[in-house]
Amino acid sequence: MKSIVKNPELAASGAERMKWFRERMPIVTAYNERFKREQTFKGKVIATTMHIEPKSAYWVEGMLAGGAEHIYFVGYLGTTKDDTAAYLASLPRMTVLGKSDDTYEEHLANLDAVINNGKKIDLFLDNGAAFILAHKRCNPGWLPDGANEETRSGRLYVEQEHYEAPYPIAVIDDSALKRLLENYTGVGQSVVDGFMRATSLLVGGKNVLVFGYGYCGSGVAAKFKGLGANTMVYDSNPLYQLKAKVDGHIVGDKEELISRADVIVTVTGSFGVITTDHIPLFKNKVILANAGCLGFEIDLKGLEEKADSKSNMRAGVEKYTYGDKDIYVLAGTHALNLAAADGNPIEIMDLGLALQAGCAERIVKAPETLVNGLQNVPDDISLEVCRMSLEAQK
Repeated sequence: MKSIVKNPELAASGAERMKWFRERMPIVTAYNERFKREQTFKGKVIATTMHIEPKSAYWVEGMLAGGAEHIYFVGYLGTTKDDTAAYLASLPRMTVLGKSDDTYEEHLANLDAVINNGKKIDLFLDNGAAFILAHKRCNPGWLPDGANEETRSGRLYVEQEHYEAPYPIAVIDDSALKRLLENYTGVGQSVVDGFMRATSLLVGGKNVLVFGYGYCGSGVAAKFKGLGANTMVYDSNPLYQLKAKVDGHIVGDKEELISRADVIVTVTGSFGVITTDHIPLFKNKVILANAGCLGFEIDLKGLEEKADSKSNMRAGVEKYTYGDKDIYVLAGTHALNLAAADGNPIEIMDLGLALQAGCAERIVKAPETLVNGLQNVPDDISLEVCRMSLEAQK
């Protein structure tokens, strides 16, 4: 299977950009060196659909050096860095299927192509349960040895499908380390970074409404508040609404909060959070952005169909006009922190990708310690990564 990337000639610049990240990820470096020394993945075929960007590329380099027979890397919607994709596609034993402007249909086709390639995949390293559900959908007649699932959204998608996987799935997002460090701290900072890069606007004084108050949403709200925004939160769970209130954010009815917002950010993992029904409620010139796993949290197709006109304002900013009202959509509703910026901070992804590395190693070396179906990251892996991080920061 040949790679499909936007511009193979970007491989050299993609390779050049990797230098900074390799020097700033000591935990992944330690895992990569161990994998190379022990040939942990010798003869294994791996499929991943993490975001194609330098931090994940360095993590993949470790599995290649660790003896992987082949790695298939499918990009995620709107978050692929084309130079990184070109660099990875230039490596031996790598197939990359990912462009920055992939459609959802192309994304699904890429996943199915890997599953139906005629080669058993030993390990899924997944995001949003993309490969897990593609395998269920295609039913190729083989089972992987196991899988990692990066996100809470992916766990929810598996549960909504009522899929009892006959192989172990380590849910990285169930780790307290990922929730507290990557989700709260990392996503919070990177989403605000994405907003500022996309708009070049001042945060202070704006009414910012965050939909969803889990670990990611609470981090996003906290970072906006720290920069002087008037933060509002809506969550369908009263417990999270109460937590948001005592954390100092404004809470209330969804319709009331929407009508007051200058900026709306969805961080729920659900579909159809913002729809055409909300158009009459929007303030003129409201800005809509998504920070969840998939952009379908905002019904962009519906908003486009209802609009009188659409125009591009600057890279990553589209204006939709409804009579005398304008709304602005950032990054095509793709994950704002990656589509408009560089994703989570390097040190944070060093932790998160180390959890991925540790769980992949466990599936390969000690599968008898795991059970079939969804499960938490083994405690000893989380503790090892914590200790490695503390040691690296001395």
